[in-house]
Amino acid sequence: MASLRISAAIRLEYMRCLFRQPISTLDVLPPGQTAAIITITASTLQAGISEKLSQLLQAISLVITALAISFTYSWNLAIVTCCGLILIIIVFGITIPLVVKSVGKVQHADIQASVVANETFNAIRMVAACGAESKMEKRYETWVNEARRRGRTMPPLIALQQAPGKLCFQMCS
Repeated sequence: MASLRISAAIRLEYMRCLFRQPISTLDVLPPGQTAAIITITASTLQAGISEKLSQLLQAISLVITALAISFTYSWNLAIVTCCGLILIIIVFGITIPLVVKSVGKVQHADIQASVVANETFNAIRMVAACGAESKMEKRYETWVNEARRRGRTMPPLIALQQAPGKLCFQMCS
C-alpha cells in the first residue's frame, strides 16, 4: 500500500511540475514522452519499494546477526565475515553505477519507441492515408531492437554484482 501511495504522489507532483512549465517547453517534447517517463519512473519506484525494501531489511538483519554471532563465538569467523562483507560492498559500489547507466539507456530507447507508437496512434488516419504503416513500423522496430540491444549489457553486470555474495555464502557454509 505504501508503494502505491508513494507512486501516486510522485505522479501527481510530476504532473503539477509539468503544468507549471511554459507552453514553449511542452511544445518541444515529443508526444507520449511525458507519459512514458511518468509510467516508467512510477513503476520502477513502486517495484523498488514493494519488493526490494523487504529484501533490504532481510539482508541488513542477516548481516547484523552474522556479525554478532561471529564476534561472539569466533574471531576467525568474524574476520572472514568482515572480509566477505567488504568485498561485497566494493563490488556493489563499482557495479551499481554501471547498472543504473545501462537501465537509463534502455529506458531512453523504450521512451523513444513509446513516442513513435503514440505519434502513429494519434495520426493513424494520416498514416493509413499516406501508406506509411511500414515506415512507422520500421521506426518502432528500430527503437525496440535498440532497447533489446542495450538491455543485453545488463545480465553480465548483474551476474558480476551477485557473484561475490553467492561465493561468500558458499565459502561460509
